[in-house]
Amino acid sequence: MIPLLELIIASLLVIANQNNMKTFKEFLNEQNQTQKVTSQVKPTEKKVCDINGICKILKVYESAGNEEKILSPYKDSKGLMTIGHGHLITKESPEIFKTVFVDEHKADPEFGSKVLGGKQKLTPEQVDTLLKRDVTVRIPKIQKLVPGFANYSPKLQGELFSEYYRGMLGKSPKAVKMLNAGDLTGSASEFLDAEDYRESIRDKTGIATRMENLSNAMKEEAEAIRIKKEEELRQQSQAKDQKPKTKQG
Repeated sequence: MIPLLELIIASLLVIANQNNMKTFKEFLNEQNQTQKVTSQVKPTEKKVCDINGICKILKVYESAGNEEKILSPYKDSKGLMTIGHGHLITKESPEIFKTVFVDEHKADPEFGSKVLGGKQKLTPEQVDTLLKRDVTVRIPKIQKLVPGFANYSPKLQGELFSEYYRGMLGKSPKAVKMLNAGDLTGSASEFLDAEDYRESIRDKTGIATRMENLSNAMKEEAEAIRIKKEEELRQQSQAKDQKPKTKQG
């Protein structure tokens, strides 16, 4: 990936992480108060995908600079047919479209087949609705894979979800095991010991940068945890020293 593109991605990720988005825990509470997570997005629901900046990060990685292209089916970096922000087109896609785009199918029963067949484009709003569905249905799965996910910083959540969304996190069982054991630094190194990473370095694709961003986020999280623990110990020691000493004898 050329340096300019890397700079653009880095800048967009900073903006995504700084935006005042709905936090992951707020999202989970909202889901618990309404209904269980399902693959169906209510046709009247017009909220954009804003789960703690996760959707913004996915948009940067999956489609930055290709906002027009993604409105129709296209081939991803591995030659697989895709639409929207990384939605892989499979045999299940027609049914997914029916549950996501209810109003559109009421108006035109052939809506899904037309879009998936390349005869009609999605609108940017419809692409965002599809992304929200794709993120929502994966939340219980990443929580199961990484039980501590909700407790991580927004930056690490975004990078972890990005690699889970891409399918790479599940292919790194050793890295995930180390992560769940609290060894974020070890997991960061293990995650890059992968054929995908080496191939991306060789072929000069953007996947390597994406994987490095997760690795760096884990290292940063580990350092932040270390600093927090040191500060807690310092405060405990300081509080102990300030306790009045009892007189002897």
